[in-house]
Amino acid sequence: MTRKIVYADADQDSVEILSGERLEKLQSLGEFIIYPDAPADDETFIERLTGANAAISGWGLSNRVLAALPDLEVVSFTGLGVSTFIDIAEARRRNITVTHTLSAASTIAEHCLGLMLDAARNISQLDREIRKGTWNTSTLGMDLRNTTLGLVGFGRIAQALVPMAQALGMKVIAWTRHPDPQRAREHGIEFTDLEHLLATSDVVSLHLSSTPQTHGLLNAERLQAIKPGALLINTARSQLLDEAALVNLLQSGHIRAAGIDVFDNEPIAPDHPFIGMDNVTMTPHVAYNTPGALIEMYDTAVDNLVAFYSSNPQNVATS
Repeated sequence: MTRKIVYADADQDSVEILSGERLEKLQSLGEFIIYPDAPADDETFIERLTGANAAISGWGLSNRVLAALPDLEVVSFTGLGVSTFIDIAEARRRNITVTHTLSAASTIAEHCLGLMLDAARNISQLDREIRKGTWNTSTLGMDLRNTTLGLVGFGRIAQALVPMAQALGMKVIAWTRHPDPQRAREHGIEFTDLEHLLATSDVVSLHLSSTPQTHGLLNAERLQAIKPGALLINTARSQLLDEAALVNLLQSGHIRAAGIDVFDNEPIAPDHPFIGMDNVTMTPHVAYNTPGALIEMYDTAVDNLVAFYSSNPQNVATS
């Protein structure tokens, strides 16, 4: 029986990237089918994936979809934070291996730095004002030199951000559930508890996956505990914080400004409070989106399938 590999939720960029040598690798595993648009619902996912042994996915598969695909053996997820989009425990129960790409760390860290600089120096706000004919020279920026950057989470993206921040003259501290003095020395940072980080950091940047343990980690009380006048940057997941509480603290000025790439509902609603706030810089969940990062991501996604069918699985998601 010919193995069937289906990419059910691609886009035109991924169609172009999955050509040449990458396409040859996939076709060496079996019949490869790619759909260059995102399904509108679970029924369309199921229709496209019926009979598939392997799936490539960037949007994730619901438990209902997983239950309807008895032939599915492996899902190669092309994005970051796979546990937000696929129930890993349910997949494991159904003997479906889920792999992730762990790519684009430096790319996302650069985007994080860009949001940080924009929020600190009011760049987007001042650009908008100039375009409207206002020459505003009175709005003060914020120096990042000699300030403290607090990283909530210390995975690959946070680690990539450290030397960028240090090059600006920032001190870096971090909170992680697994602090290690050796890791701290290697990166030239200090691990601390979350309360101290929030109270002392001039910039708080979020770098955690979305899991049941991290949902709402920065609730209203913890957001209120952030140092007055600090910046908040989120290129991770919106579920990590209380978005409504963040709105209130930005409106009051307790949090000076925010740079945000992820939202509770995407696309963001046109009447969302962030839309009218000068102290919020937003991007539409694109921190990972550069040609180099996409190529790296798809190389890994393809290689994950090759490794799986070579009986040597790699980058397997465990939680």
